[in-house]
Amino acid sequence: MAIFSKNTLTQISGFDNPIIAGELVWEQQTYWNLTFKNASTGDAYDLTGATLDAQILRRNLSNIRDTRYGLTFDIADFDPEPDPVNLTITNVVEENGAFTLVINDADWEVLSSSVQLDINAENCVGFSGRIKISMPEQGTTPAQDLIIFLLFLMRSDGVTN
Repeated sequence: MAIFSKNTLTQISGFDNPIIAGELVWEQQTYWNLTFKNASTGDAYDLTGATLDAQILRRNLSNIRDTRYGLTFDIADFDPEPDPVNLTITNVVEENGAFTLVINDADWEVLSSSVQLDINAENCVGFSGRIKISMPEQGTTPAQDLIIFLLFLMRSDGVTN
């Protein structure tokens, strides 16, 4: 699993925002079980009535370097601009603030012939996006959105392309 430099993660999510970042292998299927808790109290967020949405968008990565502090790179819009990809959210347990984010790159429109999947590619395939949890108004607490940023690098498995 790749380690990203703090500056790279800050470039994607800002200074104090949560982010899930990882390096994937082309055609890898995986998932993350996520649970959200109030940082002050440690209590799980009640997701009853919340709307959960997750999307990613293909990005152009350049100048990828492995430094002492982790991977660094420049990220920009992909040309031509693709449509956002909806990620699947399943296994929602509202009262526990829990759900599963499914990673299935079959929906991401990355072709095995993409030069960014070449085993010797200097710059790999990249995606950024977010998970958005829209919490409804509850009593005196106004509605709010919780955002978790996403960053994925996708590389060849050494067999493909």
